[in-house]
Amino acid sequence: MDKAAYHKRWDHLEQIQREHSNLPESGIENRSALHKILTNTFREFVVACYCDHWREVYQSSAFSLTSDRDVLIARAIKAHHWTPGIATSLTNYDLALSLIDELATFKLTEMAVHVCYMNLQDLPKADYQALIGPHE
Repeated sequence: MDKAAYHKRWDHLEQIQREHSNLPESGIENRSALHKILTNTFREFVVACYCDHWREVYQSSAFSLTSDRDVLIARAIKAHHWTPGIATSLTNYDLALSLIDELATFKLTEMAVHVCYMNLQDLPKADYQALIGPHE
């Protein structure tokens, strides 16, 4: 994936977080709310990149994992030996949470890391480095 595609994905995920927070797209913002938006966007970005990785790995299988949810379900089934029924009954957030060990150690591509650094600049340096560091 190229830099523009990563930026587009980040922007889309951040817009979703802003809509949930009711904060404007620009202007003076509540710093704690902005911190929460950016942290949540980063989390969702890592999950999306994780899903891209596994979608590519599973590409040669007989199963078409087209959505991030499909990938999260497949990974949760593998990690926890759940039945598909159990995995599909969970929300995407719950599925991602069930994969927290994998997500915590997942390494982003160099371009994805670059996009994270570019988009997290509004956070204090120590905060964004703590978020990104484990994924480099």
